[in-house]
Amino acid sequence: MRVVAEAELRDQYKQAEFTSYRLPAGTGLTPSAQQFLSERRIKVLTDTPDRPGQEPKTGPAVRDNGEAYSVLETGQKLDEKPEHLTHIHGRTLVSKNHPRIKFRGKLDHLQALLISAIIDVGGFGCTELARDLGEMLEYCRQIMTAEVTGAPLAELTFRGLSDSEIREHSHHPNRYYDVSHIFIQPGHGRIMAQLNLLRTEVRELELAAMDAFHGQPEDMERPDILQSLNRLSSLTYVFMLQLVSGSYKVGS
Repeated sequence: MRVVAEAELRDQYKQAEFTSYRLPAGTGLTPSAQQFLSERRIKVLTDTPDRPGQEPKTGPAVRDNGEAYSVLETGQKLDEKPEHLTHIHGRTLVSKNHPRIKFRGKLDHLQALLISAIIDVGGFGCTELARDLGEMLEYCRQIMTAEVTGAPLAELTFRGLSDSEIREHSHHPNRYYDVSHIFIQPGHGRIMAQLNLLRTEVRELELAAMDAFHGQPEDMERPDILQSLNRLSSLTYVFMLQLVSGSYKVGS
């Protein structure tokens, strides 16, 4: 999947300012690119085929049509965006402590922790694990894009393991890694501590997702995102199992 970076948006914006950005089908945004658009109140339009075999007309930007902001909770129309409100999508505003905004903040925090972990793990010479954490970071960015744009999220896969197989490996470590379930101790070392921190952060993100997307039992707004976070937690534990079993080589 192609991902649009902030630098690309800035270059287009310098050439001609725009208030809407058309995101081609199969394309995502980096977190910094999403922030760039949000800070400038730029609406993201996602391309979908008008009919099989034909894409809609596209372009990098669409001029503002002068429409007002709308507050999601009340339906109130506003000409200016108050500081205590922020964009949930397009020109629709919510309070900054809205569950969806809290979810985005937690997801952003997880990505920051992943970047820090990748740097630390790479510094210890565990290049294979650093690469795998990089794949996890890329998937988190796909989650962010799917949530902001409303696009469907592909299931998580890892090194040929399907979504269900990742769960199976995390539940039966003796079968796949010849080790028992792990109870983390300081003696496991810094890398394991980093992975355990990531695992708990994913768990916190799951809870934020439940607040954001799960109302009544029959009302599940983004089951794809909720399932993906459950599997990310399992995948992080698989990383821990591989580390303790010796599958990851440190200092190589």
